[in-house]
Amino acid sequence: MRQVTASEAAGWCEGVLYGPDISITRQWRSDSREVTEGDAFVAIKGTKTDGHLYLRSVVERGASLLLIDIDEVDNASLAADNFKNVTVIAVNDVTRALARIAQKYLDSVSPRVVGITGSVGKTTTRELAVSVLRSKYKVHSAIRSFNTVLGCSLTILAMPEDTEVLVLELGTNHFGEISEMVSLFSPETVLITEVAPAHLEGFGSVEGVLNAKVEICSSPRLKDIIFNNDNVLLKEYMLNNLPGFNKISVGKSKSSKIIIEKSVIDFTEKEAVIKTDINIEEKTHKFSASLFGNQHAYNIAYAAAIGRCCGVSEEEASVALSSLSPIAGRGVCTKLKNDVWIIDESYNANPTSMGAAIDNVLSISHGDYKMFAVLGGMRELGSTSPEWHQKILDKIKSFEKVVLLGEEWYDNKLVLPCCALRYLSFEEMLHDIPKAYDRNSIVLIKGSNSYGLKKIVAMLTEDINV
Repeated sequence: MRQVTASEAAGWCEGVLYGPDISITRQWRSDSREVTEGDAFVAIKGTKTDGHLYLRSVVERGASLLLIDIDEVDNASLAADNFKNVTVIAVNDVTRALARIAQKYLDSVSPRVVGITGSVGKTTTRELAVSVLRSKYKVHSAIRSFNTVLGCSLTILAMPEDTEVLVLELGTNHFGEISEMVSLFSPETVLITEVAPAHLEGFGSVEGVLNAKVEICSSPRLKDIIFNNDNVLLKEYMLNNLPGFNKISVGKSKSSKIIIEKSVIDFTEKEAVIKTDINIEEKTHKFSASLFGNQHAYNIAYAAAIGRCCGVSEEEASVALSSLSPIAGRGVCTKLKNDVWIIDESYNANPTSMGAAIDNVLSISHGDYKMFAVLGGMRELGSTSPEWHQKILDKIKSFEKVVLLGEEWYDNKLVLPCCALRYLSFEEMLHDIPKAYDRNSIVLIKGSNSYGLKKIVAMLTEDINV
């Protein structure tokens, strides 16, 4: 199989090549701390730091390929001994050049491309879809939420040349971002998981979120559109737009092509499992996965729909999903002594996902479990932030104790229930996070990723004793 070389990449982005002409297929990094032997490093000039400051460091860590600004060539001292065997592509605009190289490399490998966007569930659905597709194909996807132009570029350039299906996650916090991504990395099958209040500072309203998400349907290679049929805005948009494409509606509504008939959450001895029945073409299929929350019935149905578009049967999809490992930060359940469950939802939060997490705890407690929570504030909600945070506070009134972290909980319009305590800093909050809870308890940890609540999860689970 022919390998794409650095000289070809330099030609694609009108760059200048220095050093040996090596293959570009390798891990590409934009964070110097993550570089390991043989990696490529992209020197991005950001608002807080400049990747060019770390060129010597990444070479010492084993980087064999660098993408740098042409104005930094002299400062980089490429003639020095430590750069002797390092390949360098120097360009006028590093970010644009990276995207161009990724675009051309994608064209060269030519896999089927699946694109996933939505206000919630993108990463979980991506992982589920990858699991389904791997039952039949050689699949490549991001190792984490690389859902920007930069992230998708890094993902694509790490793709093996024999990849058959590429699954990309597309996020956005401003208009035009998804349009740019699908123009560069055009998917044939797209999925919109949900349209909900998220990044309202950039979009202004939920209608604005809808307009941003449906940009994914501008892909020039588009064939299949999978969407949430229970979202009224999205359903109406799909009914009145985009004729001529294969539209696959997913939801609990009987008008959906793929119908979620029922779902239940079971606690086993060591984890939570969702079991869901999904009707496809008037036949009910049973699926299960190691996930916490009834909202994941949608994600499972989306994964089955993606598999179906790519020729994976429901039976094959069901087997693949049943062996999937829990996804860190997205509903991982850990059982401690005395029948105490820690629910790790620490990766991120918006009103829809946080509300769903609380509803899931309420639905399984049944009075048998005491309910506790540590909740970080929800970011980027603009002027509507107090309204959405109050909705969350109204849901937690029956909890034993809830610890709130972040300035979002301090708006003077908010009315806190008696079970809630709030803190501005992580350090202040710690004395109210006990090491152990009462017997038969559920502890939910959820908040925007920037609050670092995964450290609370680690603190509570470090001495696991089932």
